[in-house]
Amino acid sequence: MQKLCVLTLMITPWLFAQDSASERHCKPVGGAILTNFVDPTDTLGTATGDFKGGLGVHVLSVTSGPNGTTILHNHHHWVTEAGDTILFDNADATLFPTPVSGLYAATYIKGVKIIGGTGRFENARGNLTSAYGAVDLPKGQVILRYEGHVCMTRSAAHSSDSQTQ
Repeated sequence: MQKLCVLTLMITPWLFAQDSASERHCKPVGGAILTNFVDPTDTLGTATGDFKGGLGVHVLSVTSGPNGTTILHNHHHWVTEAGDTILFDNADATLFPTPVSGLYAATYIKGVKIIGGTGRFENARGNLTSAYGAVDLPKGQVILRYEGHVCMTRSAAHSSDSQTQ
């Protein structure tokens, strides 16, 4: 019986440590994106705000949507200024025509889902619920505003807080 009590006392702190490490810390995020088309299916550019760094988008497919819209099915590549990567599910950007030829209002109607990453974004989850802006196809330019939330494990969130100080 005494051995069981000692074993319980030894294991209990470890169990609580495991639970607190798996807790998620969620916070709002936001910023802007500025990219250029480097070829017909790829953009490269920069991001400001909470995900400050470099990013690229690969257009996987282009389809016609309702009411004259164009749907770009995209794959995102994002590397923060600190060198961490953020992984996203593929997502659809909807382009709405404007009176100016080749200029489109753009939005991710269903958002862009965060599914992980490296460094402080390892096991991250979240969603960019609002991403909207403009695409100028003749000039090959894209500018968007993004906002949403990201949830990280406590240990990753703590290390990112210490990096930003």
